[in-house]
Amino acid sequence: ANLEALDPELTRAVAASFRSLGFGVSQKHDLTLTALIAELKGFGDKAPGYDWAVVYYAGHGIEVAGTNYLIPIDAELSASTHVDDEAIPLERILSKVEGAKKLRMVILDACRENPFIAKMAANSTTRSVGRGLARVEPEGGVLVAYSAKDGQVAQDGDGTNSPFAQALLDHLSEPGLEINMLFRKVRDDVRSKTGGQQEPFTYGSLPAEALYFKAAGN
Repeated sequence: ANLEALDPELTRAVAASFRSLGFGVSQKHDLTLTALIAELKGFGDKAPGYDWAVVYYAGHGIEVAGTNYLIPIDAELSASTHVDDEAIPLERILSKVEGAKKLRMVILDACRENPFIAKMAANSTTRSVGRGLARVEPEGGVLVAYSAKDGQVAQDGDGTNSPFAQALLDHLSEPGLEINMLFRKVRDDVRSKTGGQQEPFTYGSLPAEALYFKAAGN
């Protein structure tokens, strides 16, 4: 499996955690649109050779007219009509993990306050620009984890890592923690750290098989 991320500090911490769990990690940050497309293409080509494929993205995301997009470093987004040309639809990310045999997962710490939203809204007359990301309904056994549920904005936190990233790091290596319970614990930690203002959420469903990032006794 591989790993994608944008924020350098988060990349180092999350990548190190996944490496310690035995993942093959591709660690990237500050990607332009062209570079991001190339990385995703390579990732999607490799995914069918693995049981697990996980994409972790830390950066900015946006919902425009019901569609979620991840924003590369060179996007300008002076109007909402430019989003199709300058950003990557979330559906494209989901399609890249679908080839894996067991776990197909996308983790998004991308629900932060969007720096483009005021400019986009001011220059748009037909396309709505949302707050946070929109709800998704992934198919094919794909699980999507948001750092903040649909329509909510995530907090950056006071330390190096966001509340979501820190909670994820705290539980990823916990032995014998089934993946659904792991994200329930992440949810509770983030709600506690943010005074209930931020609630992570997972979308999609997994097959009837217990899955662990770290099995009990390891």
